[in-house]
Amino acid sequence: MQKQFLKYCSKIGLNQQSTVLLAVSGGLDSMALLHLLHSCNFEISAAHCNFNLRAKESDADQEFVKSVCKDLGIPFYTKNFDTNSVAHSQGISIQMAARDIRYHWFEELRAANNFDFIATAHHQDDQIETLLINLTRGTGIKGMHGILAKQNFLLRPLLFTDRNALLSWMNNNNFDFREDQSNASLKYTRNKIRHKVLPVLKEINPSLTTTMQENAERFFGSENNLNFFYERDKSKLIKNIDNQFHFDLKLIQEYPAPVDLLFYFLSEYDFQDWKAIENLLVSDTGKIISSKSHQLLKNRDSLILNKIETTDTNEYLIREELSTIVSPLNLTFKSSSLENFKFSRSASLAALDFDCLQFPLLLRKWKNGDVFQPLGMKGKKKLSDFFIDQKLSIFDKSNTWVLCSGSKIVWIVGLRIDERFKLVENSQKVYLVELNK
Repeated sequence: MQKQFLKYCSKIGLNQQSTVLLAVSGGLDSMALLHLLHSCNFEISAAHCNFNLRAKESDADQEFVKSVCKDLGIPFYTKNFDTNSVAHSQGISIQMAARDIRYHWFEELRAANNFDFIATAHHQDDQIETLLINLTRGTGIKGMHGILAKQNFLLRPLLFTDRNALLSWMNNNNFDFREDQSNASLKYTRNKIRHKVLPVLKEINPSLTTTMQENAERFFGSENNLNFFYERDKSKLIKNIDNQFHFDLKLIQEYPAPVDLLFYFLSEYDFQDWKAIENLLVSDTGKIISSKSHQLLKNRDSLILNKIETTDTNEYLIREELSTIVSPLNLTFKSSSLENFKFSRSASLAALDFDCLQFPLLLRKWKNGDVFQPLGMKGKKKLSDFFIDQKLSIFDKSNTWVLCSGSKIVWIVGLRIDERFKLVENSQKVYLVELNK
């Protein structure tokens, strides 16, 4: 066992010079990893979470791990958690709360003590269970890599073996461990798979644990190759325009599986609904789907990704002496004589007739019913119609601000000034407003 263990540790980048924080529950798996690391002369410390979910049994686990570490001379960390309260306050399951708690605490310990790695005792049976759970719930190729042997600071040095081999090694060496009775409960999905599904699959393939671990590694290789090509093409598929990501649907739909491509890029923005993304591709312009943090808009031949932000309904007074603001927009203000003025066609610069303005000016979001007289036109136009002419997306419309003088709009910021406030032949003074992007 030790020879196989050392060989696998070397494969995943763990050596005797590394400092390791080991997660130890007191059960078979973590105690086997503790004794393997200790017997192979690794520099380890142990961390035990008391989740207070099994009354006296939880306390007994804590004392057991503490006693073993003391006998072996292994530095020991432990912490008690009110897991039920955390789960209730966050609206998540007990299992999810316990997972979040322990990994957060382990990372705190690692960073505070400069450990090279955190090690957990996941093995090949855990790998099979994870793969089957992912498949049952629905997953893409990412879910098929299962538990990774190495992920940043996190290592799983037992993925070379299975539970039966660990049990045999522990018994042969007379090493103690504690049984968690909840592992036998069929109310948990993982236990149903462990006790009901895996025995049948192992009848079909007695080497199932090894086969599934090899499958997971192959899937991970395929995933990495696919990601390599996706990242290579990213710059031509996605453009950052005014802090919005525009996905070119014409190019994306040239791929054999466009939904898979989109799902890859969108998953980091909390989009998890594969079917919703697939439906968006064939929907009409204006359709929006949302994640917790972002919105995704179908806009003609593009998808536009926009971060969800609180709508600013405030109104801002712009006094005559004001020279700049940075919120809600980055604007600069300047007045000068026409002698020093050089005309610019930039949409980010509004050149207004100073004598036509009534201070203080007002900066606000546009509203339904707003009208103005677009530069170059004789009649008035609704802003909503102007936006259609400009082919503005829903996101662009919602982020549009207007600068007003009294009750009149003088500039749709970054788009068009009002005809009534333009410079004319007898203008004496220019008022410049510039949008700094």
